[in-house]
Amino acid sequence: MSQIRPPAVAGYFYPAEEQALRNWLGAHLPLNQGSHRQPRALLLPHAGYRYSGALAAQGVATLARQGIARVVILAPAHRVPLRGVALPADDCRAFQTPLGTTVLDMQVLAELTRHGGFIRYEEAHRQEHAIEVLLPLLQYRLSDFSLVPLVVGECTALWLASHLTPLLDGRTLLISSSDLSHFMTQEEARVLDEQTLARILGLTPELGPHQACGCFGLNALLLLAREHEWQASLIGQSDSGVISGERERVVGYGCVGFY
Repeated sequence: MSQIRPPAVAGYFYPAEEQALRNWLGAHLPLNQGSHRQPRALLLPHAGYRYSGALAAQGVATLARQGIARVVILAPAHRVPLRGVALPADDCRAFQTPLGTTVLDMQVLAELTRHGGFIRYEEAHRQEHAIEVLLPLLQYRLSDFSLVPLVVGECTALWLASHLTPLLDGRTLLISSSDLSHFMTQEEARVLDEQTLARILGLTPELGPHQACGCFGLNALLLLAREHEWQASLIGQSDSGVISGERERVVGYGCVGFY
């Protein structure tokens, strides 16, 4: 991997042309929209913008434009089998989208590599979309920030939370990138997603892959939320069938803020 990770899913999950992307963001993420409460963490969906982009934008719209200096994104490993956490390649310095580049927090990444279970694994990041699709939303919303992109494989919530705790200062935003149910009927998906969201809102870190593809990172976030006495608030819920009209095989989405 070169010093800049290029976009892997631009033109597929979201517009590849800068002005088209800005037009979409302008329609879904008004810059004058904001919240009186600044979340410490977010659960955001990561499907293509057609399906879950508007819901993810609702979550990002709760962020103040100033004040966030670092964003840590916990994403599932869609492309490769993985235990522990994959970091970008040693020589990767930034992630790129059609809006420009976002620098990585090299100090944090170097520190994480000193701990067992964190590995430099370029292949886990090369085609992974779960971080990339959220990055234009954050670039458009926030004034300036560094990125800690973590592809999370199988691990315990306690182990991951223990390594994330030192990062959680007042200027760091933690994001769990995850969809919910996968490939059920719309009726089945909505029942399961309601149950899953109830667990998330109750800060119960016991989710499995059938409930959320990003369950390992999300469980760590939920454990941290309990430890820091954050309150979870549902921002929105949807599924792919709402857009596609497909009712027999849908993916569920949820958006939650932690305050």
